[in-house]
Amino acid sequence: MMAPSRKAAGTCLAVIMMCPTGCLDLKKSYPEKRSFVLDVGAPPQETSANGAIVLKINKLRVSPLFAGRAMVYRVADLQYESDFYDEWFVAPGALVTQQVHQWLSRSAGFETVVVGTNHVEPTHLLEGTVTEFYGDFRAAPRAVLSLELHLLDAIHERQFFRRTYHQDVPLSDRSSDALARGLTEALRAVLLDVAKDIAAVELVRTPRSSRP
Repeated sequence: MMAPSRKAAGTCLAVIMMCPTGCLDLKKSYPEKRSFVLDVGAPPQETSANGAIVLKINKLRVSPLFAGRAMVYRVADLQYESDFYDEWFVAPGALVTQQVHQWLSRSAGFETVVVGTNHVEPTHLLEGTVTEFYGDFRAAPRAVLSLELHLLDAIHERQFFRRTYHQDVPLSDRSSDALARGLTEALRAVLLDVAKDIAAVELVRTPRSSRP
């Protein structure tokens, strides 16, 4: 019969042999997921409202390459990567639309600016697509943003303008923090141009055609 001390030692040895050294700490450390937003702030100069002129912004569409919440990096001419750990707080379509709404509410001279379905009848429509929204990390890192917009008369569907806005903003490094700041700066520059283009349009409320 094996002595108790030898039996205990054998059992302990068997446990150690079955369990590698790493299993003594079963907790592995993984990077925490982080969420980012855009915040373009307030326009440099607010414009007084033009009575009875109501702008409706349809939610901006986004290229399928950049429509998800994960941040996207271009690492080669034909290669993009998405970041599992660093992402946008909401999908880019909703994020950019919200920033456009806040900016134009204070800078474009409309009496009211609404998004999506609303009981207020619009006089003008703003529609568009985010075609580029990523970090270009192939060489010197930069934030890339492209936005196609067109402004319409909501009553007669007459087009006032259709423009493509593009911004490349150099980044201090290849971090997600730098990319969020860079895309914020890019969007602010785009919105400055959008507000100028809208200001150049004669915003008048055109009456509906009367039917016999």
